[in-house]
Amino acid sequence: GKAVSSGISLKRKRMTLSDNDRGSSEKPETGKEKVGTASAGLKSPVAVTSEAGVCDASRLSQEERALVLRETAQASVIVLTMVYQDGTAQLNAEQKSCPPVSGVLVLLKSELDAMESEGCSAGLPGSEGSGCKVIFLKLEQRPAWAQQGYRQDRFSKEMLLCILGSAQDVICFKAKDLLCTALQYFGKEISWKQVALCRILDPQIAAWLLDPADTASCFWDLVAKRCKTRAAVKPCAGAREDMVANMYITQPNVSGSLLVLYRLMMDLRASLQEQGLWKLFCSVELRLTTVLAVMEIHRIHVDKDALEKTSKILGMKLKQLEQEAHQAAGQQFLVSSSSQLRVVLFEKLRLHERCENKKLPKTVLRQQQSTSEATLMQLQDLHPLPKIILEYRQVHKIKSAYVDGILSCMSKKKSNNPKWGNTSSAVTSMFSLQFQNIQAIPRQSIQIIKKQYFTGKEPEVITIHPRSMFISEEGWTFLAADFSQVELRLLAHLSSDPELLRVFQEPLAAGDVFISLASQWKGLPEGKLKPEDREQAKRIVYSVVYGAGKERLSEILGLTAEQAGQFVDSFLQKYKQVRAFTQKTIQQCQDQGCVVSIMGRRRHLPHILSPDWTLRNQAERQAVNFVVQGSAADLCKMAMIRIFSHIASSPTLTARLIAQIHDELLFEVEDSQVEEFAGVVQTTMESLQHIDCFGVHLKVPLRVMLSSGKSWGSLAELARPRSLPHRL
Repeated sequence: GKAVSSGISLKRKRMTLSDNDRGSSEKPETGKEKVGTASAGLKSPVAVTSEAGVCDASRLSQEERALVLRETAQASVIVLTMVYQDGTAQLNAEQKSCPPVSGVLVLLKSELDAMESEGCSAGLPGSEGSGCKVIFLKLEQRPAWAQQGYRQDRFSKEMLLCILGSAQDVICFKAKDLLCTALQYFGKEISWKQVALCRILDPQIAAWLLDPADTASCFWDLVAKRCKTRAAVKPCAGAREDMVANMYITQPNVSGSLLVLYRLMMDLRASLQEQGLWKLFCSVELRLTTVLAVMEIHRIHVDKDALEKTSKILGMKLKQLEQEAHQAAGQQFLVSSSSQLRVVLFEKLRLHERCENKKLPKTVLRQQQSTSEATLMQLQDLHPLPKIILEYRQVHKIKSAYVDGILSCMSKKKSNNPKWGNTSSAVTSMFSLQFQNIQAIPRQSIQIIKKQYFTGKEPEVITIHPRSMFISEEGWTFLAADFSQVELRLLAHLSSDPELLRVFQEPLAAGDVFISLASQWKGLPEGKLKPEDREQAKRIVYSVVYGAGKERLSEILGLTAEQAGQFVDSFLQKYKQVRAFTQKTIQQCQDQGCVVSIMGRRRHLPHILSPDWTLRNQAERQAVNFVVQGSAADLCKMAMIRIFSHIASSPTLTARLIAQIHDELLFEVEDSQVEEFAGVVQTTMESLQHIDCFGVHLKVPLRVMLSSGKSWGSLAELARPRSLPHRL
């Protein structure tokens, strides 16, 4: 075998501590305490590098470093975790904020079965005969006094590049964080294109793919979850499996934890292969890890002055709305308080008594009259106060969440970098965002009427567009690419409804799908349709996709629940195969316990056979919603991967993907490359009608709308670029 102990011995470079210094315990702990001990012995980076079997790379000679690089290239498996300056690691319990990184701990395994051999189980990682070696790569922070030419440790860079470009299995829990750290730490010394093909096996992503509804953010929670799952599947597990599952949980040192990480990933790998998810994991989710890491290091520039000015204007508007609410109510009350608003609406004004044929929602727990948006929309024609409250809430949300929220997260460089998550709670497999949720920033502008206090002077109307605060870098332009009606197209494909398919058979570049749909549905020429006809068709389609009931649809369309129900019934009567598709999807979920997207992504719905009507009905809606929305997410992810790969392989293209907003991708492109890159994006995204490796062949074409501008809020539609020859 490729014994890593051959050649120069690294023993003399190791430091040792007593068992107490290493934090080891002679008394084994049980139950939940075992998980806690995994991090109990980590006190400082010095303690980590002083563990028996850990080699501090900073103490190696040039000859020894060359040997380590050779052994890294020959290792069968490489396992990584970051160590922080307070001595904790990525494998510790999740922290609210991570301290600065001290270095990276690297475990090299020369034999795949070393974990199960008596030599490795009896000794410490790195001990002779174990087939393992643990290296600590120190990542020093740049000193404040350092000159501009200060260079980081060359060996750490060479080692990380060797690992990230490795053809072997590389394993890391929360791999995206490691990639972000490496790219940010080395700055311009490592180009993101050098690690663009990197694929790190991440057990957090693997576990999420197996069960999107039950994620584990902490490594040891995931270990405990898998042990419990395996015990349920194999209640009579042998002694060797017991050893694998339990032995290292009681070890406090981080190098021992790396072996647990390795074994966990191998266990998850077997489960992915058994369930037919391994291709999706490798071809999509692992490649996306690198895409998201690079997205995070490209900061989005923000007009801080405009944000601060907007915040003041919105603050003035909130005070104005408060005064109007007090005047309409005939008393002062806390506008943001639901309980005080409830008293005014239903005890003083008694608006619920004026509702005819309307059943107002109630709170779930106390069954009190609700003050939700749905309630206020039903009451707004009865009294001025509900409409004022709705406007107050809209303005307050924009100010607190999007304006002040972004200001609080901005760096001194007047830029914003959201943290993108691939294992979100969104089980449809869309992305999640931490800290700055730019996905939720509204597309529409809002108008603020600023009163004038001079006689005869008209009120000033101020238009605020939250997205306009995001601006491109000097010499660059934003390019947005949006899948046009992708969910409706997928519904046509999945249902194979002939009438719905026919809508997409005409060249659609100059047409409006929902006008065509409304014309077909109502049997009227397009020229005789009213604007509300198009809106009704659009809302009904999405109520089918999202599983919205007739009550929710009635609120959106401003109709009674009975009228909304009739609209849905007449629509489904016209497009009979859409109803057949929803029924078939629900039946398959009842038979198999899960539903599947076009690329094989799964969602388990345990309540699909529940005797509780509410739970069962919710699961049925979720089943249909996942198949459509999950398939749309598949297409969006594949578009991100292919465009990213094209940029990475191009010697000239410098475009960078900076955000993903539902079905839209937002790029920042050098001014001179906008036309060329727009052609690449269009060709790539529309070619996803056929994805041979996943057997995807859509019955309808995909269309992409392109727009560009110097700010996110001022994007203007681009003419469809001439498609460029492009290999995918």
